[in-house]
Amino acid sequence: MSDEKIKQFISDMSYWQKLNLMIAHYMITTKQSREECYESALDNVTDDANVEYALESMINIGPIIDNAGKRHE
Repeated sequence: MSDEKIKQFISDMSYWQKLNLMIAHYMITTKQSREECYESALDNVTDDANVEYALESMINIGPIIDNAGKRHE
């Protein structure tokens, strides 16, 4: 996805969609609790550059490996 398309996609999102994206991003990429992820998302959701980074990170994350070593795609 091109940078321009990502920027347009982010600009078309509602505040709540951006917030949910940011919460999911922090929950996947950090070891914070859900409450801490929510607080981090609230701190960063108003900056579209942070939301763009979160979206690109989520798109490019690839397969997830759980603690048991089983691969989920």
